[in-house]
Amino acid sequence: MVLLVSTNHIIIIGGGIVGVSTAFYLAQAGQHVTLVDREQFNVNASTGNAGIIALGHPPMPRPGLISQTMKLLFDPLNPLYIPPRIDPALWKWMWDFRKGCSQQQFRHSMHVLAELGWLAGECFDQLVDEEHLDCEYRRTGWIEVFRDPERLKQGLEEAALLREYGYNADELTGEQLHQREPAFLPGVAGAVHYTDSRLANPQRTLQELADRAENHGAAMLTGSDVSEILHTNHRFTGVQLKNGRRIAGDTLVLAGGIWTTQLAKQLGIAVPMQAGKGYHMNITAEPADRPSTVCVLAETFVAVNPMAGGLRLAGTVELSGINHRMVQKRLDMLRFGARTYLRNIDHAETTSTWCGLRPCTADGLPVIGWAPKSTGADNVFIATGHAMMGFALGPITGKLAAESITTGQPSYDLAPFSADPTRRAHARTRTTSPLGHSRLAPEHPSAGVCT
Repeated sequence: MVLLVSTNHIIIIGGGIVGVSTAFYLAQAGQHVTLVDREQFNVNASTGNAGIIALGHPPMPRPGLISQTMKLLFDPLNPLYIPPRIDPALWKWMWDFRKGCSQQQFRHSMHVLAELGWLAGECFDQLVDEEHLDCEYRRTGWIEVFRDPERLKQGLEEAALLREYGYNADELTGEQLHQREPAFLPGVAGAVHYTDSRLANPQRTLQELADRAENHGAAMLTGSDVSEILHTNHRFTGVQLKNGRRIAGDTLVLAGGIWTTQLAKQLGIAVPMQAGKGYHMNITAEPADRPSTVCVLAETFVAVNPMAGGLRLAGTVELSGINHRMVQKRLDMLRFGARTYLRNIDHAETTSTWCGLRPCTADGLPVIGWAPKSTGADNVFIATGHAMMGFALGPITGKLAAESITTGQPSYDLAPFSADPTRRAHARTRTTSPLGHSRLAPEHPSAGVCT
């Protein structure tokens, strides 16, 4: 057993978009960094998402969601699936999620996520432009498509909310959408085009960014599972790998996605989350059957991304614990959910399938910040809990984490994302700006957006 002696050594657990981004920014700043992940970069949870960089997207918990979900329980296309089981942690999380759907929490979450969204877009643009990332990056925004007129009215209300934060949201009639995107079948009631957002190939983004982190000197130990976090009185001292290797460290970044909850417990830190399993299906599609940009099918919550010469259908939320079991019925729902919107979906060949686990907090906000002082783990930084926003917020989270570690002065106030529940709650009570006001919204939000 070898103990590697190190000074000012930062160890990152987690090789998803958050961990890799943190490694990149720390290494770029000249820090001694080692990233450890149980998987390879081409198979972890950050590679299979829909590829939407949805800026300012509302959080999962929102007013009216509980009643809406109850109505969908007997719908075979219900995007939410909770298999019955005895799990006190799940029921506690669901109770807290219910509280997270309050109007007060939603207003607070929208405020901070809308502000952070502008920084996230700038961060992605800078990374792609300066590091020359080859990841199918496009500034074409994303389109939410509606077949139900009543659901369209709700979508237009959400679009109006985003506009209050400075985001562009262009309304399209069904005819306008069909003229723009002839791949859609007749019967669409309308759509909303969120033009400020971006899209990219998530797997290529992650691999390209990992390569740049290595170029700056970060050590990437993929395929290396952490069996134990070493500590003295909860203060981090290193990691023990399952292969017997020990690595000493001075600072730990916990960016292990849903596994962060279990890892943090070793240090006496509570990071309660549930795994929101998502699926994707890659299918063949002729050019005429592919929309030109990412679309989300509002009634079925299926995202459609033209990627690598075909289509990626992604979506669903399955709260079944930490596992990678694929439920064929849930996977089939992606195709079923798209068949009334897009042409020739039923005749397309499936080229690959995937499932991954989104780390979901009950209040809908990620956890980004130092461990609570009460734990004694004052050299542990936590970055997780992004749910469906991980790909969009991963790079900016990594940048803020690196700033916190290297200078102690992140460029955005992280109090709303604190791992300390008391500080998190205090940040919510002092969000006093009127709903929709964002000090970070540019004067001309549409400038530079390619359509």
